[in-house]
Amino acid sequence: MEKNTILSERTLRIIFWVLAGVMCVALPLMSLDAGISGDEFVNYDHAEYVYDYFTKGDTTCMHGINKRGNGPTHLEYYGQSFDNITYFINKAFDSKNPFEVRHFLNAMCGALTILVVGLFLVKTLGWRAGILGLLLMFLSPRFIGHSFNNPKDIPFALGYAFSIYQMMLLLKELPKTSVKRLALIALGIAGANSVRIGGLILIPYLFMFCGLWYFFCNPEKSGWKTWDFWKKGLVLVGKLLAVCVVGYFASLILWPYALKNPVRNPIESLRMMEHFATNLRQIFEGGNIFSSEAPWYYLPKYMLISIPVVVLAGFFASVALIPKTWKRVSPLILFMVFFSAIFPIAYIIYKHSNVYGGWRHVLFTYPFIVVAAGFGWETLYDWAKSKYVKYGLYALTVVLLSLPAAHIIRNHPHEYVYYNELAGGVKNNYGYYEMDYYQHSTRAGAKWLVNHLKETGEIDKAISEKRHLIITSNDGSSLHYFLRKDTNALRASYIRYYERGSKMWDYAVVINSYINAYQLQKGIWPPSNTIHTIDVDGKPIAAILKRTDFSDFEAGQLLESLNDTALTNEEKFANIQSAITLYRKALTTDPHNETALNGLVSAYSSVRRMDSVLYFTDRLVETCPSENFLTYAANIYLSAYQQTRNQQYLDKVVSLRKNIIKSNPRAANAYYDLAMLYAQTGQQPKGRKCMDNCLKKNRGSFSAHYYSAIYTAQTGNPNAAVEELRKCAKKFPSHKAECENTIAQIQGVRQ
Repeated sequence: MEKNTILSERTLRIIFWVLAGVMCVALPLMSLDAGISGDEFVNYDHAEYVYDYFTKGDTTCMHGINKRGNGPTHLEYYGQSFDNITYFINKAFDSKNPFEVRHFLNAMCGALTILVVGLFLVKTLGWRAGILGLLLMFLSPRFIGHSFNNPKDIPFALGYAFSIYQMMLLLKELPKTSVKRLALIALGIAGANSVRIGGLILIPYLFMFCGLWYFFCNPEKSGWKTWDFWKKGLVLVGKLLAVCVVGYFASLILWPYALKNPVRNPIESLRMMEHFATNLRQIFEGGNIFSSEAPWYYLPKYMLISIPVVVLAGFFASVALIPKTWKRVSPLILFMVFFSAIFPIAYIIYKHSNVYGGWRHVLFTYPFIVVAAGFGWETLYDWAKSKYVKYGLYALTVVLLSLPAAHIIRNHPHEYVYYNELAGGVKNNYGYYEMDYYQHSTRAGAKWLVNHLKETGEIDKAISEKRHLIITSNDGSSLHYFLRKDTNALRASYIRYYERGSKMWDYAVVINSYINAYQLQKGIWPPSNTIHTIDVDGKPIAAILKRTDFSDFEAGQLLESLNDTALTNEEKFANIQSAITLYRKALTTDPHNETALNGLVSAYSSVRRMDSVLYFTDRLVETCPSENFLTYAANIYLSAYQQTRNQQYLDKVVSLRKNIIKSNPRAANAYYDLAMLYAQTGQQPKGRKCMDNCLKKNRGSFSAHYYSAIYTAQTGNPNAAVEELRKCAKKFPSHKAECENTIAQIQGVRQ
């Protein structure tokens, strides 16, 4: 019998391997229902470039080119071995369902990571702990949700977890060092680093853990004054160096950019990863923030509210019961587990690294959070001397496990949209934190819509009439993939949600990624022409819209016709009036139609109906207080003030500018506009304070420093402005010419 267990060791071992086998089958099968995540298309495109590099010598993969036109991908800095291997597999077998193949293999990586966690606990605390580890991992909604279709973070987590597991086994075997163990550690390092350069962290890990063993756990540690002690240490260092060199260079095999310069380019990649350039808007604590503006506690808070309670309880129990735990687990292995779980998160916080999408960038630490949780629960079980207390703890564990299990069952395949019971679940966090940020739900929305169109006969009707139904989405690439078998009747397109009224379409599949937090909180989204929603715990993460009225599109076409010089003034005026009528009609269908509200502001401005302009401007901001609409509204109220000198309008401008800054603390132009407004109304100290706040919030921004200098020049201090610009040119060499031109203009004005 295993210590303090009800079942025999043999029975527990059988249960462990049966569970592991079921999970290794179930998770890949579950992945076949998953949508395509937000990164997958550019990853797959880059894998094609890598394939062309090896087969044709094409160097496109060296330049981070995004053939989808959304700016550089920066993927030359990633080894992305998983994407490359899956592309090669799809190419070799001429797969017609490449993303389903990717998801199946991605989920296998997730399942193997779960197995590694289970085995880690088996080797440290026994089969009961291993079974618990399997369950804790498999019933972690965010982890398994990302296992379906996250080609960076899950394969990296596997490499990280496998490497540290092998290091733990090495520590148990030292001073013996088998070729097998060293080779497996090299394989783990290669696997992690071939996905993301952050895998290099495993190299110092290896030396640190082995060094701690050598000096503190080594049976010969007392002989440190002898040459034999240091000689054996040097031999061990040599073996570890060989492991690291083999693992490192093996990780570069499928990475063209690193192969070009195996030392300089990976270092450049590592530097870039610490301060990733991508800056995304996301919802956090009820507001729309840029990822670069996330507070230091962004990761810890997201983890606390979206890791299952059963894992959190076990983790904190393990921290509180460390003195009891190391009676069964050596202090060195305890340190290894907690360090592997906590250090990367602490380092990211320390470096102020750019993170977004919840805590997916640190998913690789999660296996060791779970291992620590396993330690905690096992220590509690051992602590319980009474069988009734022990049974009570078992029952509590089962109850807590059932909570995320119920979420998974209810919400497959959107498991990763999860907030734990302590945080109030999805319902309590809807509109306050991100939901479907990785765009999983497009598949479910597209599938429902295609079935709906078949059931209603609209597809057959379109085919018979030799026309296409236009289906649009704010996740256009995924939609195009899911409609690829119905192109004879359906045509997929992309649209920004807030521009939906200006384009022609019949149906739309809209995910709630990048929807304004205010609209989610107030129920403004999904819009009134929604015919179906994809829900998680009763909250919509995607909406299928039906276009029953084209008035907003037709009105937009009329306003665009005003640029036609062949039209007379009377014809233009008639078109404006018709556009106003159509936009008002659109609002009867959807009173929160941003395109119609925006269009009415523009149309009434054309005929100088200031009362109507301001009325619909207010309605637009009330509907969606986004940075773009706030800026638009501020400019309109400023124009109204300049025409009327009405102080209320000026107060409104100030209020709107402050809201813009609140919405985006990096908007240097908004600070400048507000500062100049203060200066023009005789409040220069307020203006200077505003620009100082801009610099404080944006120390690394050229725009902030540049606008500060311009403000200084325009408020009567050209010498100081020139000095600011010279400092700016030194700090931002790529903008040197711009600064010098501005200096010349300032000095030219002075002359």
